[in-house]
Amino acid sequence: MKFELTEYHHNISDQALLNDVAHVARVLNKSSLTKKEYAQNGQYGVETICRRFGSWLKVLDLCKLESNQFQLAAANSSHLYTAISNRDLLDDIIRVSKILGKESFSSREYNDLAKYSSSTVFKRFKAWNNALVKAGLRPYKQVSEKRIETTTLFEEIERMWITLGRQPTVSDIKNGYSKYALNTFSRRFGGWRNALEAFVDWIENDTQVIDIKTDQSVGDDTLIQERDFPPPIKHKTKRDINLRLRFLVMKRDNFKCCICGASPAKDSEVELHVDHIIPWSKGGETVIDNLQTLCSKCNWGKSDLLE
Repeated sequence: MKFELTEYHHNISDQALLNDVAHVARVLNKSSLTKKEYAQNGQYGVETICRRFGSWLKVLDLCKLESNQFQLAAANSSHLYTAISNRDLLDDIIRVSKILGKESFSSREYNDLAKYSSSTVFKRFKAWNNALVKAGLRPYKQVSEKRIETTTLFEEIERMWITLGRQPTVSDIKNGYSKYALNTFSRRFGGWRNALEAFVDWIENDTQVIDIKTDQSVGDDTLIQERDFPPPIKHKTKRDINLRLRFLVMKRDNFKCCICGASPAKDSEVELHVDHIIPWSKGGETVIDNLQTLCSKCNWGKSDLLE
């Protein structure tokens, strides 16, 4: 299977950008649209659109969409924007902490589940850790990017790609989908596009998709018949499924469960696994033709049974 990156959006017309915003609003069945909602569902970068038209409010107006009171208040610096109390912000941080199951997390992780913007938190408390401490949580310790292995960054790209069901974008990282900052990828690879190209090259060129040929050799039938137990299974591959092979299988299966069709792109609660079709315990090998994508529920239900 050949992996190809999506093309750059060169010379996209203003109308094409507006059409995509209007399309997302129709799909979500909403009369208004936030930047975060578009970033999660749109085809283009939300900041690119804002730079093209001057502001998100202008984009909504051109698309004949409504602006909610908080968008208008933020644009006009009215009292509604500052009506959010410090207690509201801290309670929301605590709420996100419970969802994540963590007593310490980054502002990017917060943005993915937040009711409010992390920029508002920064303005109120001057620093993200100040807000965490005020909320009764532990300060967040940023891991030095020099200590992050390149393979770890590839694993994060793979996680985002699987979760989103598509190639992750700069906007996805800015909106908190990544555990690591955009600068971490840019400094390591020279830019986000270069990071994606390095990841695809790593997946394509370093993955060895093994094709197991059936062993036609015939053993001693008499000896086999005399045994009271089956001979031990001699595997030609390791049981563990490495990152590259796992990604190839999920990509082939369109990041969906092969049994029920569940996908994390549609339901964030869905967790995908790669499973041996013929179980390892029954002689199945770790090869791409014997692997399939299953959600955690279907995988647990299947166990090691042969259909």
